[in-house]
Amino acid sequence: MRRWHPRSLRRRLVIWVSAISSVAMIGIGAVAVMSLRDEAVSLANSQVSNSLAAFSYSYAKAKRYGEIEQPADGGAGHGDLNEFPGQGPGTVIAMLDNDRAVYGSAFTDGEPVPAPPDVLRALETIDWGKGDPQTVDLGSMGSHRVGHRDFPGGERLVSAVSLDLANKTVAGKGLTVAVLVILAVAVTAVGTMIVVNYALRPLRRVADVAGQVAALPLDATDYRITARVSPADTDRRSEIGVVGHTLNRLLANVDSALGEIAASDRRTRQFLTDASHELRTPLAAILGYAELTRQDSEVLPPTTEYALARIEAESRRMTSLVADLLLLSRLDEGGDLEVEDLDLCDVVADAVNDAAVSAPEHHFTIDLPDEAIWVRGDRARLHQLLANLLGNARVHTPPGVTVITSLTTGSDGWVDLVVTDDGPGIPEEIMPNLFGRFVRADKSRSRDLGCSGLGLAIVLSIVEAHGGTVTAQSRPGRTEFRVRLPAAGQLAEN
Repeated sequence: MRRWHPRSLRRRLVIWVSAISSVAMIGIGAVAVMSLRDEAVSLANSQVSNSLAAFSYSYAKAKRYGEIEQPADGGAGHGDLNEFPGQGPGTVIAMLDNDRAVYGSAFTDGEPVPAPPDVLRALETIDWGKGDPQTVDLGSMGSHRVGHRDFPGGERLVSAVSLDLANKTVAGKGLTVAVLVILAVAVTAVGTMIVVNYALRPLRRVADVAGQVAALPLDATDYRITARVSPADTDRRSEIGVVGHTLNRLLANVDSALGEIAASDRRTRQFLTDASHELRTPLAAILGYAELTRQDSEVLPPTTEYALARIEAESRRMTSLVADLLLLSRLDEGGDLEVEDLDLCDVVADAVNDAAVSAPEHHFTIDLPDEAIWVRGDRARLHQLLANLLGNARVHTPPGVTVITSLTTGSDGWVDLVVTDDGPGIPEEIMPNLFGRFVRADKSRSRDLGCSGLGLAIVLSIVEAHGGTVTAQSRPGRTEFRVRLPAAGQLAEN
């Protein structure tokens, strides 16, 4: 069974302060009650001593002057032990002869009466060797402090002072102390909670700032952190102020780093855009000159003609790569889109028909609804998105694989475009970076297949430019790419 531990600092402080205060107050209360108990016992001891002194003097005087009454049974005589009125209620005076009670008086409201038999029997059983005075139970008369004086001939004068009043007083004071301790603990807990809540307000404000920053989309392009801890919570003379000041320095450093990253990213995109744009002209010239030279192929050696053919092929491949890079750069900058309302079913049908013609060794099927599905987007780019997904299935699956393209719309206002195939699947190690740039499933075959590694990166950029999402799931026998695009009405609302 797991132990329960309070997690919040406020709860821990309240619990521990209350616990420490409780232990301290319980200790003080216990000491006070024990002191009162000791004082009551000491007072009872004084009463016992005074009573023994008075009765001993009376008994000795009576015996000296022959005033001792002889009992009828021939036992030891006794003086008039009832001549001392005004004793406290419950006080008992008795005379023992060889540990046998021969006479006993009990005082109630200051008037003496014969002691009950069970009290006399209890006096006879006392072990006088344990000390004097001592606390004993005298049967029906309750707890008493008992002392004695011994006389020649085995006579023992006993005085017992009742502890009932003392016990009641101690019990009452103990109850009062317990109530006061409970009230003090409750007041301490409430007061501690109020003080801790007030003291932790700056820490909660610092935590709120940290929570705001944690919820920011820091992976967004050119995002800056503007949230800061207020100056009132950055006073380094307090512990919370140190935390707030340190957090502000951290946020400033992260914001500066994000600014540098954003600037570097802009420079990189601009460079790719400029380089891609500038490379198009020389690549076109190279391809044109290679085609022009091959027109005189009858006078060219076979090796030269082969070299020119390879130059043309590589020029076309590099032209395609440069075009893809230029498209990615423009999509990253939010441009190069001609948005209109279009029926996505028509786009899907055209793209699938094109793929079926270009790859007759695969089986391309389509699953479209009867009604039109309208989205707001760029027809050419959405067609390119589908062409890349279908081309990806064609390039990376063996002949005979079935590729299914379906289109559905949900009640949440989003359109789902799903492309699935029953091929061998995507290697698990590249799934986390599947939509990255220059990611290839089979690096040894990518060059022969004409794969640049930018197809799925372009898919992601086109989807994000249209405000949608794309996900991929793969296992042997089933690979699924799911594109979610907002419907025309949903996009307008957003």
